[in-house]
Amino acid sequence: MDGLLALTIIMIVYAIGDMITTKTKAIISMLFVASVLFAVMFWMGLPGTIFQDSMLQPFATVTVGLLLVHMGTTIKLREFIANWKTVVVVFCSTIAICAGVYFLGQLIINRDMALIGAPILGGGVVAFLVMSDALKSAGPQIVLFGSLVLVIQGVVGFPIASMLCKKEALRLKGQILDGSLTLMEEKKETSDGKKEKKNIFQVPDKYNSPNFMIAKLAVVALIAQKLSALSDGKVNMLVICLILGILAREIGFLDEGSLTKANGFTFVIGAVLTNVFANLAQTTPATIASMIAPLAVVVVIGLACCALVAILVGKFFGLSWYMSFAMGVTALFGFPGTLIVPSEVVRAVADNEEQKAILTENLVPTMVISGFVSVSIVSVLAAGIMAGWA
Repeated sequence: MDGLLALTIIMIVYAIGDMITTKTKAIISMLFVASVLFAVMFWMGLPGTIFQDSMLQPFATVTVGLLLVHMGTTIKLREFIANWKTVVVVFCSTIAICAGVYFLGQLIINRDMALIGAPILGGGVVAFLVMSDALKSAGPQIVLFGSLVLVIQGVVGFPIASMLCKKEALRLKGQILDGSLTLMEEKKETSDGKKEKKNIFQVPDKYNSPNFMIAKLAVVALIAQKLSALSDGKVNMLVICLILGILAREIGFLDEGSLTKANGFTFVIGAVLTNVFANLAQTTPATIASMIAPLAVVVVIGLACCALVAILVGKFFGLSWYMSFAMGVTALFGFPGTLIVPSEVVRAVADNEEQKAILTENLVPTMVISGFVSVSIVSVLAAGIMAGWA
């Protein structure tokens, strides 16, 4: 295909996906919409080379490391330490998803399907990139199965999380009405009100241009690549990118959300997603239909293991089973769903502004942090380990 025509078609599909996601308040994800559209178009004769012709796939190959470093810069260690109970619950439940799907799933379905589906169900796009690369020798059918897990997880996760958050919100509302739950006093001595400490990497704002920020991301990604090479690829480069991104932000070398600040996130993530949709070019309706049963196995086992472990660990910390399970199920959709779901629930349950403020304080931060732990950290580390089992 002509390169510009290919790019135009892809971006129109993405735009339609975004519109439907916005209209359904993220219940139907852009990934799901775009996957359906691309699959149908491929069946109608759209060239399977569209992603290569658009040059997005080659672009994704060299920029995916920057995306992972950027993800690392969005993780605030202090915030995670302050919410350590949430971190422990989600860490355990996400590991349970990955381990359960792999060890139990392979008793019912193909081992490679269980292996690729495990960390993807427990995470998202990054886990897919790691596992699809590790299992590409297993054949396009296995990688396609991983794509389907990625596409369907949000469709399953959103309504479950919404239902659980609503039950938790109603429980908290009862405590508000009987006076046992009130709004916590905000500490005035917040970091927002203080001047940021200078560090050796700080440069004047006028020099901290988008190109400068991207250059720093590239430097960190390159270091990650070299470190991965030193381990003969045993430690996945993307996992190292994530870890170095966290550390580079902590020492002040990188800005928080660097790629977003540099106005590059949308295009880079759009390019990276072509690796998810490219596998649909080899599908037929019969191929998709044949994968419904193993897909159901992966989802059911994953949810069962998530619920069991999240509820047990949450009970140990005195959390309600609603909230514990909701925290665990964030692995199926991540941010911004982790912000949208509790926010919608709060609006629906609260009778006044005071209730809204208290419910927001108790639901939103917990869900957002849960999503970061499951999707951005645990699933990436699990994928890095499980890729070695391929």
